[in-house]
Amino acid sequence: MSSAARDLETCQKMCEELRGQIQQIRQQTGKKILAELSNDVEVTEYEPKQRNLCTGHFGKIYALHWGPDSEAIVTASQDGKLIIWNSHSGNKQLAITLNSAWVMTCAFSPTYEYIASGGLDNTVSIFKTSNQNAQAGPNGGRFRSKDLYRELEKHDGYLSCARFIDDGEIISASGDGTCILWDVESRSAKNIFMDHTGDVMSIDLNKNTKNLFVSGSVDATAKVWDMRSSDRCIANFPGHISDINTVKWFTDCQSIVTGSDDGTVRLFDMRSYRQLNEYADSENRSLHSQDAAGVTSVDVSLSGSYIFAAYDNGQVYMWSSLKAEKICDMPHDSRVSSLGVSPNGYALATGCWDFNLRVFA
Repeated sequence: MSSAARDLETCQKMCEELRGQIQQIRQQTGKKILAELSNDVEVTEYEPKQRNLCTGHFGKIYALHWGPDSEAIVTASQDGKLIIWNSHSGNKQLAITLNSAWVMTCAFSPTYEYIASGGLDNTVSIFKTSNQNAQAGPNGGRFRSKDLYRELEKHDGYLSCARFIDDGEIISASGDGTCILWDVESRSAKNIFMDHTGDVMSIDLNKNTKNLFVSGSVDATAKVWDMRSSDRCIANFPGHISDINTVKWFTDCQSIVTGSDDGTVRLFDMRSYRQLNEYADSENRSLHSQDAAGVTSVDVSLSGSYIFAAYDNGQVYMWSSLKAEKICDMPHDSRVSSLGVSPNGYALATGCWDFNLRVFA
């Protein structure tokens, strides 16, 4: 054996030993630090009630996104339609027919000027929804157009998530294991982020630091990226034992919330670079097996007191973010594919495979 091969073998052994030591230290300090430290804290209990049932889709709802002023919600469904709803009345304001019915994500731009969608067509489709020359929308609404504005093509796998940074830039995540930062006007990729070893399922933008975003992948890790730096992540959070389906920045924008097929929701902190809390219900089982129900979507209340999680068995749980205790549940008739808290913090929307959008408050 050559000296280089011996050195490599020695280094690999040292890495394994270090990995084992790190694992032992993490196990000693526990996975629920916040819950252990907040035993004496009183948590205000509140049970949201359903305020609106929005019917109109003829297929499973796969994604939803709140408008920036909390006045509108866009949903994407397997019926091949994007529908924009008034969040207060539940009325439809615009319906857009997609070229591909296999849609997996949708998003408003920060000005309502554009809507993005994508799915199994591997393409980010961007629609222009405001046209000064077009006739006014229903009820005098702001949505006057449904013109296809841009198609962004570079991904080699399905499009799982897309989020606008502003009207000129958008980030997409894909089953090809990459995230791409796009220039919408020129249809070009400004940067490609490729540290994940599996399909990227979800991304979320940091509201305080606009250059940061987080991604979750089937490689069971959540990664934080800086758009200004190279294509490598700046933070990596392992811990889940199965695919991560959803990620969300916590209210303080210093921590991230993840949801996985292993049935747990976890809170990771950027500053201490570790897991702070774990939210799991041992009795919450999948409809088709004895395995834990997988988490499909997560979001956080505006105050940070509550974490909402949707599961593939039709449950939606409201957790105390401090004590990691379930406060209430909001059962649905079928799998809940997506949920979101309104930007003003007053409402929660859920999209379900029973074709319906619900608004709770």
